[in-house]
This record gives sequence, structure tokens and C-alpha cells, in this order.
Amino acid sequence: MPPRFMLIGQIGAGKTTLFNGLFGKDEPARKTQVMEFEGGLGIDTPGEYFSHPRMYHALITVSAEVDRLLYVHPADVLECRLPPGLLDVYAKKTIDAVVTKMDQPHIDLPGLERLLRSAGVQGHIFPVSMYDPASMDALRGYLLGSNPQHTTPQRKLL
Repeated sequence: MPPRFMLIGQIGAGKTTLFNGLFGKDEPARKTQVMEFEGGLGIDTPGEYFSHPRMYHALITVSAEVDRLLYVHPADVLECRLPPGLLDVYAKKTIDAVVTKMDQPHIDLPGLERLLRSAGVQGHIFPVSMYDPASMDALRGYLLGSNPQHTTPQRKLL
């Protein structure tokens, strides 16, 4: 079985949309206040758990059961909201990052990579867009070791 993973990141980073896309759930993301579990494979966490220090204990406790931590960062945000030292708690875990919303214009991926590295992300950095099946397939293969049945939303043209 592939290692379990947990998504963390700020409110609005795209964690739930990413989680749904990874597992082929064709449903809109909705605001949640609880962690979502997908079998023994993945955990989606609410942004509030990441944004409010009083909730860090919930992230730290649940992370004890996962092998891989994925920090989800939106491509259109040029500052890292990772609290200083938070990743130090996870020193024995693989810490990767996913840069979501790569379909936005004028994205500086090299700059975002420097930002994430300086914040303590030492593993892989995956740029993804829900509208780019290849980017989602690469991440899915890395996390799940296969490409289970999935759907990728089509970009709506106005």
C-alpha cells in the first residue's frame, strides 16, 4: 500500500479541490471544519487548522499516522504563510509541496520554489492545475502509485 499523506495549507489554497481531484470525486469543494479521510490513503485538513496556532495540536496528532506531508500553496500568493518552525515538528517525515492554481496568469514558479525551499520544504514540489490532467496524473502517481479512475474538470469558456 502506498504511504499515507496529509494535505495542509492556508484557507483557500485549494486543498479540498486537489483532494477531490486526486480521488476522482466529482463534487465541488465546500468549506469544512473537520478533517476528511479517504480510506487509508489521504487526509484533507481544514485551512483553519493551519492558520490558527491553537489548532496545531490537531495537525500534529493526526500527522503521526502519515508518512508524507504535503504543504499546499496557491500559485497566486507570493508570500509563504507557513508558520516559522512548524515543519520542524515533522523532521522525520517526507515534506513535499503542491503549488495549486497554476492556470493563473503570470505565475513565477522559480520564485515560488525558492520561497517554499526557504520555508523548509525539502521534498518534491508539484505545480498543478485541475485543468491540466498531466499535472494531476504526475501527482496522483507519486502519492498513490497508480492512476485510479478520475475526472478532470474542463475549463469553462465565457
